[in-house]
Amino acid sequence: MRVTLLGTGTSTGIPMIGCTCPVCTSSDSRDSRLRTAALIESANGNILIDAGPDMRQQLLRAGVRSLHAVILTHEHQDHIGGIDDLRPLNYRMDTPMPVYGHRRTIDAVKKRYYYAFDNNNGGSSRPNLTLHELTARQQLTLAGVPITVLPITHGSLDIFGYRIGNLAYITDASAISADVVRSLIGVDTLIINALRDDPHPMHLSFDQAQEYVERIGPKRAFYVHLTHDILHATLIKRLPTHIRPGFDGMMLEVPT
Repeated sequence: MRVTLLGTGTSTGIPMIGCTCPVCTSSDSRDSRLRTAALIESANGNILIDAGPDMRQQLLRAGVRSLHAVILTHEHQDHIGGIDDLRPLNYRMDTPMPVYGHRRTIDAVKKRYYYAFDNNNGGSSRPNLTLHELTARQQLTLAGVPITVLPITHGSLDIFGYRIGNLAYITDASAISADVVRSLIGVDTLIINALRDDPHPMHLSFDQAQEYVERIGPKRAFYVHLTHDILHATLIKRLPTHIRPGFDGMMLEVPT
């Protein structure tokens, strides 16, 4: 199974509009971070994790020609703002796109993309979606890959992370329960959000993320949902060798 980090940035993206900080003006391509999302490629199909406003650019960069499911972590705009751009894949594959998420997230998709479900659309093109509600700890199989839904805390919101085969994908967490930590102990690869050094009410800091990495004990871990407070080259020097900052376009092979 291959995992591509399509985006590793926070909700504003990096460079951030109007900002002239060292990260936003960096010539290192690893400091240019689209909104956080990932692509899972298996022998049986492709799964997209989150469809933010950079999705079109991300899928073009990755050369994606088919997509068999979209799984959403939660309904914030940086995670669902690109759903309309699923239309070309509807045309190409001639099938509705299955979209999975928390009930609250599915309701937000229905509301934000109301025209996709409205019979009075005036003939305009629209994404063809089939929506599927998930529940915490539910198990399912997509593209031949076993997936477990993980309950994650994002400030005051209950959101989802996912265990996908031997990969754990957790973004926008502010806390991870002891039960979820125990269920992930020994996973091969952990992708986890780590916003910045300073604490944040809705996201893990670098130190908090590292504490969870050590408790879970993956062979390797990668930080995503990074803000513009630190250069990639600076952060990588601070981290132990089994933890790396992710960057847009990073590809990882995960044993199944």
